[in-house]
Amino acid sequence: MKIKELQLYNFKFFTDKDNILPIDSKNVLIWGENGSGKSSIYWSIYTILQCSYKDNTGIDAYFTNGHEKSLKNIFARKNARSFVKMTLDNGNSYRIGYNDYSVVDNEELQQSAISTDFIDYNALSTYLRFMHQHIPDQFGLFEEQLFRFMPFNAPAPYNAAPLKIAYFDKAWEKVDSDLQFDPSTKKYPSAGSTAYDNYNALVTSFNLQLKQELGLMNVRANELLQKKFEYPIEIELEYSPFKFEINRSRTKFQKNRPTIILKINDYYGKKDAVSRPQSFLNEAKKTAIGLALRLALLERRLLADKLNVLALDDLLVSLDMSNRQIVLKLLLEEYQQNYQLLIFTHDKQFYNLAKRTIETQYKKIDWLFWEMYENNINKKPKPYFKPEINSILIAEDFLIQNDFPAAGIYLRKEIERLLKELLPEKFKKTSKTEDGVTRMIDNKLNDQIIALKHFCQEEHIDYLPFIDLKTYKDLILNPLAHSDDETLLFRDEMKKLIAIVKKLQKIKRGKQILSSNKNMNFSLNKDSGEYFSVRMKTQEKLVLIEEEGKSPRISIYCKCIVNGIDNNGAVDNNAEQFDTVKDAYDEMCRRFVYTATGNFSEVFTYDGKTFENRLLDLDIP
Repeated sequence: MKIKELQLYNFKFFTDKDNILPIDSKNVLIWGENGSGKSSIYWSIYTILQCSYKDNTGIDAYFTNGHEKSLKNIFARKNARSFVKMTLDNGNSYRIGYNDYSVVDNEELQQSAISTDFIDYNALSTYLRFMHQHIPDQFGLFEEQLFRFMPFNAPAPYNAAPLKIAYFDKAWEKVDSDLQFDPSTKKYPSAGSTAYDNYNALVTSFNLQLKQELGLMNVRANELLQKKFEYPIEIELEYSPFKFEINRSRTKFQKNRPTIILKINDYYGKKDAVSRPQSFLNEAKKTAIGLALRLALLERRLLADKLNVLALDDLLVSLDMSNRQIVLKLLLEEYQQNYQLLIFTHDKQFYNLAKRTIETQYKKIDWLFWEMYENNINKKPKPYFKPEINSILIAEDFLIQNDFPAAGIYLRKEIERLLKELLPEKFKKTSKTEDGVTRMIDNKLNDQIIALKHFCQEEHIDYLPFIDLKTYKDLILNPLAHSDDETLLFRDEMKKLIAIVKKLQKIKRGKQILSSNKNMNFSLNKDSGEYFSVRMKTQEKLVLIEEEGKSPRISIYCKCIVNGIDNNGAVDNNAEQFDTVKDAYDEMCRRFVYTATGNFSEVFTYDGKTFENRLLDLDIP
């Protein structure tokens, strides 16, 4: 399940106006300046899920004027309504507000709270927020923040009502509350009694299950650290179990508090060299360890058919750009499939990086991009969402104002941007030799528009909608000097050019399916049993062509080297350079006298899979 819509009515920074946020079951990347209200969105989801565990008084506190826990907009009138409403894509809606307790004990919301996580920088830094002289014991963190989300398989009689325990937080409360003291005998229960045996069984189960959970977290966290962050570090959450003892006279009960010590067992090949990781590690490594542990635990909580949200609020502030890209890739490739991602940031540079990465390498249609500011024009400040404006919208606006030169400037900018993203390098640059020195220079817009025809023909794109692009470019986008008599004609031609550019916007080329310097293969097999096997290596990114209403397909424009041919057992390892994968394929078909096919997705293989299967693995239909 995913969130379809949120309404924040007089909640935190949101007011009684413009408070409905259509999310449409998509992931959301949100940039906001400080004080813009982005954290209000974060806390609205967190609060409505957590209120499923609260009582009526706890919910009312959030919506009561003057209460220390109040989340009501401070500018709202005293008796004004305040509530949060969340609508899911299964049709269910949930609401919290003063005197509105419908979410209390709601099992679907409680299960969703378990399967959802809210991670910010403070949550990650908590793992190693200790002074140098202290041992980094994580048990307090688990007790305060994590146990309530960790399922517990309780022994009898705690596995059924009225004593039923379902999560580690309640199990720990019972374990930590001591054996019941008998005031009449002034003694604790003896071994072999029902009370003693039940308590001992609970302690044993608590210790065993927590050790198992921590062991699984260790394995996954180290996998993330070593394979994703590429840190040669091995960590361990080492558990020392809870123990209790009753003296022989059964008048005293002693217990020790368990510990979960975060250890660095191996640091770049050095065994047990780091005794105080909180002082030794830099902030980037601390953040990576915290995130790896948190994600490892989150994966253990994933529940099918529940709301699975992963909300991340400025958790990357301590990471450099290279590590931010690692985390972004990790989220997009390993967690987007199972979670609705909500990424909040005040860092505009990271926002632009993430937005560009999603648009060019992943499914942009699955995402919303929001930019938030504080609207303080009126007495009551409130969030302002910047409309997503592109050059076409600006050009249309200037056209309405009869400012044709300005409209032409923005149309030209949009055409240049689209062709820059769409055309391969060979069409965007030309070699020029001066004084014996050869260098690559950018082609002019006119040359790129001419190249578009050849590009469309080679990529099997219908060129007919763009056939007049050069004509209109020459008429409209060159320096303008039109008389008033030409204004009506000029407006009509500009409208036609805008329509052409909008069609060009629907063609995308750039989503990466294979990086540079990767091996790929194809084989040609005849009915006679003869075969012709070719080994190749990409010299630039292999990307997809995406057209509205059509299935994505591999772009032919990828430079490659054929570095091995097996012709019925006769092997030739001489390297040959080709400008496109189509050139390489066509030439091999010519040599083997084989009828070529146009569907490269079925022909080429990488890592034992056809690209058709690779598209499916990447969730590209």
